[in-house]
Amino acid sequence: MNTMNHTLIEVKDLKKYFPITRGILSRVINWVKAVDNISFHIRSGETLGLVGESGCGKTTVSRVILRLIEPTAGDVYFEGEDVFKLRGDRLRKFRKDMQIIFQDPYSSLNPRLSVGSIIAEGIGAHKIARGKVKREIVENLLEDVGLSASFYNRYPHEFSGGQRQRIAIARALSLNPKLIICDEPVSALDVSIQAQILNLLTKLKREFQLSYLFITHDLSVVEHVSDRIATMYMGEISEIADTKEFYSNPLHPYTIALLSANPVPDPRKRRKGILLKGDLPSSIDPPPGCRFHTRCPVAEEKCRIEWPVLREIFHGHMVRCHLV
Repeated sequence: MNTMNHTLIEVKDLKKYFPITRGILSRVINWVKAVDNISFHIRSGETLGLVGESGCGKTTVSRVILRLIEPTAGDVYFEGEDVFKLRGDRLRKFRKDMQIIFQDPYSSLNPRLSVGSIIAEGIGAHKIARGKVKREIVENLLEDVGLSASFYNRYPHEFSGGQRQRIAIARALSLNPKLIICDEPVSALDVSIQAQILNLLTKLKREFQLSYLFITHDLSVVEHVSDRIATMYMGEISEIADTKEFYSNPLHPYTIALLSANPVPDPRKRRKGILLKGDLPSSIDPPPGCRFHTRCPVAEEKCRIEWPVLREIFHGHMVRCHLV
């Protein structure tokens, strides 16, 4: 692990609402509250795991941070600079420092471009190198991710899913970023290939001095790559803690339920699963009070009325729950 120094990125009270429109005039009648008032930070050399059910807002968070979509409210500071106020050359530099690895290795690569052109695209756009030097950089990146430099002129359809994801990782590394957002980078791969990609990401983190925001719904995956883990539920962060503390002492009922469903790799041990009742409430009209109270097995009257704040229970261990 790298030594964790300064705060690389800080997210404060971030919100992203999507409008629901109706009629020929596209009148806004309501809002989907995809991300609703979340805050966290990632230190230099750190991996923060972000977990939760599908639809909880994890991917939306990543796209807002990267400014692929604009926020409704809140702030993101990257090395002290307000990301949402960046323009021109300063915004261009920011995009170089932060990259993303997408979930689907099949749709994230342009089938009409060769592997070399895909990886070199950012290098050319940011005028880092050209000609032979650019090709040498790309060939070195291919070898860094465990592929042969001879693949330079091949096309994506000639590769397996795991190899395509390695190409996507090489593309993310091509601009020498400081932070890489990994959006479910192994969920579309076979289990044996998942392990190879996770080991590769760990190796590259050390070699390139990277920080990761690792988004996933798989608790067994995030345990092995993260320094800290945060859980999201309906656009909010429910709990955030160091990885060891997160698994040994979960405090939020939602986190406890998630961990109870995580398989134990020992046939002699049995874990009693907690079955959450009901479906995920609508993000258009979230329930009052604690958003988890409609499925929480220990909810009290206060939970149905009063909205809980994210507060620190132990050093670095924060929970959004009245009952903790």
